[in-house]
Amino acid sequence: MPYFIDSHELNGDTPAEIIAQKHLQDLKIQYRYNCRKLGYWFDELRKIAFCLFEAPNRSCVEQLHEEEHAKVPNRIIEVDSRIIDFFLKQIELQTEAERVEISNIASQPLTTIMALSIDSNELYSLKINERHEIQRKFKRLLIQYGDYFKGTITKRDHYAAHLTFISASDAVNCALKMHKEFTPLIKNIQDKLFLKVGISGSFLSNGNTEFQQALKLAKRLCYISMSKILVTLEVRNMFQSESMKVVIKGDRIKSVSPDDVRFITLLMDYMEDNWKNHDLQASMLEHHLGCSKSQIYRRMKMLMNQSPNTFIKTYRLNRAKQLLRNKSGNISEIAFDTGFSSPSYFSKCFQKEFGIKPSFYQLELENV
Repeated sequence: MPYFIDSHELNGDTPAEIIAQKHLQDLKIQYRYNCRKLGYWFDELRKIAFCLFEAPNRSCVEQLHEEEHAKVPNRIIEVDSRIIDFFLKQIELQTEAERVEISNIASQPLTTIMALSIDSNELYSLKINERHEIQRKFKRLLIQYGDYFKGTITKRDHYAAHLTFISASDAVNCALKMHKEFTPLIKNIQDKLFLKVGISGSFLSNGNTEFQQALKLAKRLCYISMSKILVTLEVRNMFQSESMKVVIKGDRIKSVSPDDVRFITLLMDYMEDNWKNHDLQASMLEHHLGCSKSQIYRRMKMLMNQSPNTFIKTYRLNRAKQLLRNKSGNISEIAFDTGFSSPSYFSKCFQKEFGIKPSFYQLELENV
């Protein structure tokens, strides 16, 4: 496939950070034009940005430029493929002092974030040795495939973990591999356990607001994912762009549209702010989400296979589970704090959801 350099002539007032953000935006949409960006350089002195593309023809690069940089003058040059390797090697050989300094944004890698957890309403009906075996196998899968796909484990407990990856393709391939191999490892209980996965992307490094928002979204996708791998459409597009000839087969993975991401974000934000409200009910979601009762019901059934009322109850129970784990009060206090009318009703709902009474769950935590 031919190679092209797209040079952008910028005015002197354009900050390097804006140029870097535009470069990252190209990565989000390049799949639409069958382009693949191989490199980006910014000459601070001359105010010229250079982008190296692999593309079927000049027209594809022109269309990409038109969408993202229509008002910026540019020149597209086809490059002899024989010099590409030499050119890239020379860049790699430059010392840090010789390299043109671009913004911190541009020098930081794209980060793809994966949240995964083992979910089951019958987990605690298993014998303790069976649960320990599940924990060992889960840990082994995390370490094995996290390392193979160059992922970094940022958090892990017995049944859940967060990982970060430099590329979307590594994150998606790791998720697919772990999802496929999880079931055979639990032969006798495979109908009782599910590996849930959520994947989102951030263009900045750990610690900033965008990264934290992307991590929150990955955790929320994992929370609602049932037994599938849920990825943002952006991550799926990046995966297809990085792996142009790879086609995801089967029904293990599902992409979530930006519109559904907005719905999930509004819903989960509202629940985080209101889950303690004893009067919280499904009808209160309508105003906040800007949807009718029937629309909310359809979307929640489609995204998480739960009715609004069931979702609210399950959300509260999961919050209660966290509070018990953190020893944030006794069972009666936690029952009322999470919006239940009585400790006895709370215990009944908790056992139905998780297969264990709250009091026994506390004992389990002490023996872990």
